[in-house]
Amino acid sequence: MSRSKSPYQPLSPKPLWTAAVEQIRNLIESGEIPVGARLPAERDLCQQLGISRISLRESLRVLQSTGYVETRPGSGTYARLPEPVAEEPISSWIASDLHILELFELRRAVEPGIAGLAALRRDDNHLLALEAAVLEMDRDGTGQQAQVVAADAEFHRLLGYCIENPAITQLIDQLQDMGGVERRLSLAVPGQRQRAMDDHRRILEAVRSGDEPAATAAMRDHLDAAVDWIITYSQQETSNKENS
Repeated sequence: MSRSKSPYQPLSPKPLWTAAVEQIRNLIESGEIPVGARLPAERDLCQQLGISRISLRESLRVLQSTGYVETRPGSGTYARLPEPVAEEPISSWIASDLHILELFELRRAVEPGIAGLAALRRDDNHLLALEAAVLEMDRDGTGQQAQVVAADAEFHRLLGYCIENPAITQLIDQLQDMGGVERRLSLAVPGQRQRAMDDHRRILEAVRSGDEPAATAAMRDHLDAAVDWIITYSQQETSNKENS
């Protein structure tokens, strides 16, 4: 009995987890992998894509965070499509989630130092992955907002991975997982996606050049600007509502 042709193709030697994300997402969006279909077992999928289990697990984590797969313990990983994100006034998010500004305060205390250390310890593979995360924020398609939010988180997570310190890796994972609401809020501000990409590029260039002070300052400026834009836009929303 002949095996059916696999829709998965061996990946080119660019950041492999990023290439895997792109290929699996495209197969799901095109319908070649139907929504609800179970993906192959981890070992089989690694063989079909030609990547390691580490790269595959990273790609599945990103796909899950963007809403393209669902992992069911003891059952497997299943294809899905992101659900539309309801638009809400940013001022209402601030009112209902006051801890958002507290999370930003935590990030401002931690992430500039992480960016600085990343500039000292990054290697070529780290830089390729960071560049891919920046490019991922600029991809248009189904579930665009979820994709942008996940790519933003991935960029910040990867900076922590550059340091290759298990304590920092655990901290940055927890920090990025905590920040879903404030990240969605920040990126919902009109124009903020482009500003975030520009900031990420500045951080990346400082990291690429090994400039610890510049990377630290670029991250601090990035987080300060995000808070300022959230507060300013929220105040504008509230003022417009009161005047309408």
